[in-house]
Amino acid sequence: MSTQKNDNTTIGVQEVYGKAESFFEKNRKAFLIGGGGIVAILAGFLAYQFLIKGPKEKEANNAIWKAIQMQEIDSSAAALNGGPDYSGFEEVAQKYDGTKAGKVAHYWCGINYRDMGEYEKALEHFKKADFDDEAVGVIALGNVGDMYVQLGNIEEGASWLEKAAKRAGASDSRNFTAPQYILKAAKAYIELGKEDKAKSLLQDAVENYDNRSQEWGEATRLLAMLKARQA
Repeated sequence: MSTQKNDNTTIGVQEVYGKAESFFEKNRKAFLIGGGGIVAILAGFLAYQFLIKGPKEKEANNAIWKAIQMQEIDSSAAALNGGPDYSGFEEVAQKYDGTKAGKVAHYWCGINYRDMGEYEKALEHFKKADFDDEAVGVIALGNVGDMYVQLGNIEEGASWLEKAAKRAGASDSRNFTAPQYILKAAKAYIELGKEDKAKSLLQDAVENYDNRSQEWGEATRLLAMLKARQA
């Protein structure tokens, strides 16, 4: 079996994977990324990440907690910019770009800039919040689409919203999240005059998702309207 070294100790790759999987299982629901019940489930560590990136990940996690606390008490400016004795999301995002905590920081930078109406900055950060986690990864993709729409690039926005819908459709939370993004993407395509594309998406929502959601009902009505218009 191949091996890697860390601190002059020879470690079997299989052993490292075992430790990584164990760490992930113990901590998969522990990494809170903000209010509203949104939880970032950390992706499982690969051996490379466990051996080499571990110290930086730990440092990044330690750096972000105060900013998360500020966000939780609705002090978004303090969360974003930091203070004399702690780093804000912007600093963590730049300093620890590529780490899990860095992606969380990018995500919250995006949320805060979005709420300020600074959509270009929000878009830049949302694109870097590429979580492997199903739920939050979908939300990040959807936010990219939303920001393009806000910036007037409806076609690019529709494409990203459709990506979010497809990813949501393959997740365990598909009935909760996918119809939301299908509906958003369909509305964007209607605005672009691409009604056949919108119909295809809406038909998918009506036929393949839980019919108890508000989005399902709206998709049904919108689909009926398009069919009547084209009759």
